[in-house]
Amino acid sequence: MTLLEASLLLVVMVIGIILVCRFLRKNRALRITCIVVLSLIALVLAGYIGLTLIFVYAVSHH
Repeated sequence: MTLLEASLLLVVMVIGIILVCRFLRKNRALRITCIVVLSLIALVLAGYIGLTLIFVYAVSHH
């Protein structure tokens, strides 16, 4: 996965969280489940992006 793909997926996850909060007001259990799943995916993607930037910095300054 490239850095661009990970960044775009992270943006999609954040937009998904916003849309879930906006449109799933009545079904609380489904809303919480969707927010947790999307948040976990966003956390993994943010970690991947962060580690990629650290590795690129380390290689370029070696």
